[in-house]
Amino acid sequence: MHPIVVISVIGLWLIYGVIIKLTKKRKHDWSLLVAFVFLLVFGYFFFTDDYESFEYDLFAYITAGLFALWLVIDNSVLLFKKNVSEFDFHDLEQKLEHVSSASELLRRRFISTIELLNDGISFRDGEYIFGSDRFIELIGLDDNQFTVESFEKLIVKEDLVQYHMTLEKLSKKYPTYSIKYRIQNNDRITWFIERGKMILIDKKRTFISILRPMDVKLYPETDVDVLNSLPSRKELLAEMQRLHRKKNAYHLVLIQLTNVPSINEKYGRDFGDLMMGEYLSKMRFKFIKDNKSLFRISGIKFAMLIKEKTKFDLFERALVGAGELFTMQMKFGGVTQTVYPNLGISESPYEGKNADIVYREAHDALTLTLNDQYDKSFCFYNKK
Repeated sequence: MHPIVVISVIGLWLIYGVIIKLTKKRKHDWSLLVAFVFLLVFGYFFFTDDYESFEYDLFAYITAGLFALWLVIDNSVLLFKKNVSEFDFHDLEQKLEHVSSASELLRRRFISTIELLNDGISFRDGEYIFGSDRFIELIGLDDNQFTVESFEKLIVKEDLVQYHMTLEKLSKKYPTYSIKYRIQNNDRITWFIERGKMILIDKKRTFISILRPMDVKLYPETDVDVLNSLPSRKELLAEMQRLHRKKNAYHLVLIQLTNVPSINEKYGRDFGDLMMGEYLSKMRFKFIKDNKSLFRISGIKFAMLIKEKTKFDLFERALVGAGELFTMQMKFGGVTQTVYPNLGISESPYEGKNADIVYREAHDALTLTLNDQYDKSFCFYNKK
């Protein structure tokens, strides 16, 4: 065989490999190359008596030329238009199957997680909302998918205005929100807190939210669970005696949320509990370090132990200053109310006082603030 023919075979082999690489074929088809080699071998035996003759060289050149021409036609479209080769489909199907399996696994995990939650989850897209089973159970609907209009019909009209304003104010910079509103279903009104986030998809606003009921009697795990878990006056005196034995200085603050009964009368006891829970949560966050420092004495009377001097200094500055930390205005849906507390404060210094004495002093200071002749809503026992 002429050396040029051998070089041509090797050269075409390399060119074919390069084109396969450029077209990113994942599953190579060597059948054309096998056919080309078969033709050369067939020609070799056909011209066996004169395989170095001009006829065999011509046969080899023609075969190589046809192979090269077919190679260019078969791959040029893939090379320049970047289409997917028919040989890629098998691998693409395998990848698609793998992605689908992973997606299904994530979907099942997500659904299982939702089923474990006590909160309702909803996805709002355009005019439709999809709610989890827990979500539709809470609001009293039958189908998981429903219209925004049917959902908003359940919200008390007074709260619906605030609900719309909250959603309209959301932006890419501030996408999260939290709002409290009432839902009326079957002549029953229940307070809910909804926390959610706006997500922009192709410049379209969609929302995902978590809904939690705030009815203290039916759903103890609410934002006002502070009322259910507070220790009593007995535990307060025990903690004060412990501090007395250890000679730890502290301040006792007795708090009476004086206008809560009128709030209960106007909006119902559930709403009054929400107000008290919100107020006490803020007080605990700002002035108390541990969970053993807030107590419930009676319905609207509470006690707070401040065990750190820095915390009490902050408390005193806030109290004798503008007083916003103690006269708190809170908004629930379309209802805005202010809590007006009366406070009596006593101190147990480092040398210590008997717990009963400290409590009596705080009680006397609180009683003084309830006197119409007293011009302040707070009183320090040693500064009367």
